Amino acid sequence: MEEIMSEFNGGKVNNFPRYLVIGSVPILLFVLLLLGFNQFIPLKVEIHSIIIIFLILLIFLFFIPHNAWYSFSIFKKRLEDSKENIDNFLASKELTLNGKTKSYASLDEYLKNSSKNLRNDNFANIASSIFPTLGILGTFTAIAISMPNFTVDSKQALENEITLLLSGVGTAFYASIFGIFLSIWWIFFEKRGLTKIENEMIFIKDTFKDKIWTKEEIEIATIIEKQKDSLPEKIENLLTPDYLFRLDAIIKEKLNQLEEINKTFLGIENKISESYMNFSSMFDKTAVQQEKLIENFENIQGSIEKINESFKESLSNQKINQKAVKAETYSALTSLQMVSSDLKELGKDLINAK
Repeated sequence: MEEIMSEFNGGKVNNFPRYLVIGSVPILLFVLLLLGFNQFIPLKVEIHSIIIIFLILLIFLFFIPHNAWYSFSIFKKRLEDSKENIDNFLASKELTLNGKTKSYASLDEYLKNSSKNLRNDNFANIASSIFPTLGILGTFTAIAISMPNFTVDSKQALENEITLLLSGVGTAFYASIFGIFLSIWWIFFEKRGLTKIENEMIFIKDTFKDKIWTKEEIEIATIIEKQKDSLPEKIENLLTPDYLFRLDAIIKEKLNQLEEINKTFLGIENKISESYMNFSSMFDKTAVQQEKLIENFENIQGSIEKINESFKESLSNQKINQKAVKAETYSALTSLQMVSSDLKELGKDLINAK
């Protein structure tokens, strides 16, 4: 456990360097204004603006210990100093379920207690808005201080007063600019520090998550434990003599039903076998009849071929006889025609003779 703690502790974090980092740029800006006031750089700054900005800077330096980035170092030191307390905190709330021992403690509660009193939250909440307000207040204060006397009699004196007013107003706005910058600077380190604290908490939770029961794991393990405890009792209550007799009767009934089903199956199998044999013998008879039918068909085909041949012969003879009849008919017609012509000649001769 100590090796694990050394991983997220990393090393000691000193507070003072963080204080210097946060306050360095605001102090540097104030030094530049001082150099302008002493005319070391071309920046005109009035003494009342220097005093007002210095007061705002002092307030900012007072607020730095309440910044989240500064408080992060204190949070790291607390974790480093309390690494044994984390072990004791987890061990004090160990729970064994289903053969596993883990802690049911909440690290959120422990980390919340560790992050208490790191800073004054009221100061941290108003810091981002108080610096611009102080800057605006300082601007109006500087303007009020540099306000000229407009009751002078001479024109030259009035012009001098107006010139003094304009120069005072120009330098008074440095206070507002300084206050707005401090607000932006504060918010940057505030968000950065909160992010680091949150990431540190997440890392610690991930480091110890295997040693802590989750709500779901506790519920599941509890259900399993209850089932294990009640299972022998359920089996003992279930296996009574009456239940065993009923179970034996049900088994015998099921066996009888299986025997009847087997007999029915055998009867169906025998019927199917007989049907197959009958079908096979019928198929054999059909094959024999088919062979005879093919043989008869071949005989009929031969007879038809013989009839066709004889028909062809009679047809050719008929054609020959038809030709002979035509020839004889033609010769008879020719003879009749000759006789007719002779009769005509004879008739003519008789008529001429009269």
